[in-house]
Amino acid sequence: MITFPNKQCEICKVFSNGSRVNILLALRDKPCTVSELIEKTGLNQSVVSQHLAILRNKSIVEAEKNGAWITYRLKYPEIMKAFDIMREIAKKISGGTK
Repeated sequence: MITFPNKQCEICKVFSNGSRVNILLALRDKPCTVSELIEKTGLNQSVVSQHLAILRNKSIVEAEKNGAWITYRLKYPEIMKAFDIMREIAKKISGGTK
């Protein structure tokens, strides 16, 4: 049985990887294809695909097939509110620097 605190820890583990965070930030404003995510993040195709699989498995992103293209989007856009809060706290902890 997964309790709420355990689920919360599981989600935080997903966010503990910089590549996944960069992918989520790239998806912040609009859905993207793998090609667009590669361009936005600077990661290679295999890394983007690997992390998208993890994010999909954890129900953080969802995919929609449009012809030959698959578009990825945040399943819960409110995740970005949590990212903004974490960024502000990180700034405070590091003395206000980025």
